[in-house]
Amino acid sequence: MENTRKKRSNPLGRYNRLVPSTDTEKFWQIEYEYCPYSKYKTVWTCNYGCILISQGKYDAERCIYQLVIWKPESSKVINLPPLNLKPKQIIVAGALLSPPGNPGSMVMLFEEYLRYIICYSFDDKQWTKRWIGKEIADIGHVKDDTEDIISQQCITYCDGKLYASTDAEGYLMVIEENRFNKNLKLRPLNCKLPTPFSRCQNISRHLLDFCGQLCWVEVSWGGVNAEDIIDIDVLKLELSGNIKKWVKVKSPEDGAIFLSNNYAFSCPVNEPEVEGGHIYLFQRKRFYKVNFTDKSLSASLPLQNLSEWGNSPFLAMRDLIRLCNQQGKPEYPISKLEDSNEERVNNFGDLPSDILGFIAKKLYGVDYHNFRLVCHKFRLVAPCIKWSEALLKLQSTSFSPWLVFRKGNSCATHYFMDPHSCSICLIRIPEFFLHGQVRYSKDGWLLICSRTVMFFYHPFTNNRIELPEGVGARVQNRCLGYGLSSSPSSEDSVLVGHTFDFIYYFSRREGQWIQYYFPDLDGFKPNHNSPIYFDGAFYFLGRDGKVAVFRRDDDQVSWKILKELESPCESYCSNYLLECGRNLVSVFVVEQMVHIYKLNFTEPMTWEKVKSLENHALFVSPSSCFSVIPKLSDMENKVYFRKLYGKDIVYYCLSTDKFYTCGKKEVVADFHNTTEFLYSTWIEPR
Repeated sequence: MENTRKKRSNPLGRYNRLVPSTDTEKFWQIEYEYCPYSKYKTVWTCNYGCILISQGKYDAERCIYQLVIWKPESSKVINLPPLNLKPKQIIVAGALLSPPGNPGSMVMLFEEYLRYIICYSFDDKQWTKRWIGKEIADIGHVKDDTEDIISQQCITYCDGKLYASTDAEGYLMVIEENRFNKNLKLRPLNCKLPTPFSRCQNISRHLLDFCGQLCWVEVSWGGVNAEDIIDIDVLKLELSGNIKKWVKVKSPEDGAIFLSNNYAFSCPVNEPEVEGGHIYLFQRKRFYKVNFTDKSLSASLPLQNLSEWGNSPFLAMRDLIRLCNQQGKPEYPISKLEDSNEERVNNFGDLPSDILGFIAKKLYGVDYHNFRLVCHKFRLVAPCIKWSEALLKLQSTSFSPWLVFRKGNSCATHYFMDPHSCSICLIRIPEFFLHGQVRYSKDGWLLICSRTVMFFYHPFTNNRIELPEGVGARVQNRCLGYGLSSSPSSEDSVLVGHTFDFIYYFSRREGQWIQYYFPDLDGFKPNHNSPIYFDGAFYFLGRDGKVAVFRRDDDQVSWKILKELESPCESYCSNYLLECGRNLVSVFVVEQMVHIYKLNFTEPMTWEKVKSLENHALFVSPSSCFSVIPKLSDMENKVYFRKLYGKDIVYYCLSTDKFYTCGKKEVVADFHNTTEFLYSTWIEPR
């Protein structure tokens, strides 16, 4: 029943094909092609340049599925016989085990209501069904064979084997065909999928073949509308004899991962449009590109004029999807910019040492540090100085907060970026930092969390403050955000973290963690941002703009939602809370504007619009929010974000109501086509 598509030989519909854009303001542009079945369609998998598509018809007596295999490059459509199922039998996953036409080629479908595997063999040209409920229960270690199913997004073909997992506990299995009687067998691997360690409720997980290895991808979604990528992890299964363990993938540059709704796949990178070591995925009309080593994230502009395919284009192999990146401008050596009438100096190192020493004395902070990194001669004329000495020297100069992030494959080096000049200082981090993530920042201290430890680290003095294990790993990574009452070096400091049900409280004086349980936080909708300590209590800003207050006086604990205080902004993509000029201030980011309000505590409490920050500047991120009075006047009345446009930090100017880049002062329309590092934060050099 294999035939090449002809005019109207099959019901056709448009699909969205993504191709490289020549417009540097866009990542992708859309072209339209025709695909089988324009209504009720589902794309189950993409393998070998083939796409498995189904269209279902349901009534009270039966379900009828019509499936096709489509090869877009050759416009070939292979129609499969209709599949008749009982009512409530729903297909939840599908796999293509080898290219159609190959010996033993097979389509495999997974049904969850009665728990059947349904196969179509191209050799026998018929559908066969096999009940697997008892086998799944045995592999998943559940007593009742009606309690477990095969997980929908955890089915993949890797290294000649079809892998799947149970849904309840994530036990792995291999689905094999007996070569003699062609019966299917589910063989347990005695291994589970990685334990979910996300602090989000909305998580997408995929099992896939990545460069010949069985890999696991977990994407955590959060933010105001659950549309922001909060974290992403890529692990691979290592086999050593009978020992099986999941370890982090160290970003191979020759492969990229693509995530779609029902499936995932990887492909080798042979073309400049696709970057190795990156994950590409689509969410709500935007494409995201994530480097899964340094966790840098960039997003496209919203894709307009999408065809009616469930609001989402599907992903096919790399020769059918083209993604392009912005190309940077060429850099020229200094000699090309010099006046031809002047004596040429091809290298700054050729300058006399006294002139280099004079230049070094005029540099501070980041610039001085970078000057020393150039070469040995530069280090001779610019001796190493202690950060404490540098800070004293910088009291009369500009020393604004820095943006801290990790970039590239090196975990030992962190970037400290000056938002005024966009100059960068590289600081090597001690070994104990390598497996942790920055979760919070205050007064020059960074809160570092891993799965096993939690501590404060001061990168300018190399001091470290250990925190007890407390109530286990829930404190380290399950908290949506953290807040400090004062510097962690203070004996009176209090650290607070929050989840969807708990408030975790640590007093340095008491030396132990205490957890307080508030079911569903009494209806409060927490966001992935930091609470603010203000006037003796911790204030939380929710996803819906509501405010909650946590207070602990001696042994008296209270959690209160300010229900009468309405959100000052109706529609926004992110929000932040901070203290500015002894006022509690909220920041709401809309697509092309930033709105700022201060809280009037006079009953009834209200938010008042702030039109000018006067001599203040705000530095906001999910992990740290604070205000400063900058020493340079051109930094006043601005809000600085952790997003980069090219190599420059993006800020918002309240005087003009526009976004700009710090270095080149370019106008930026909005946050699209910017890059941010998921665990970056602002730090105050102290």
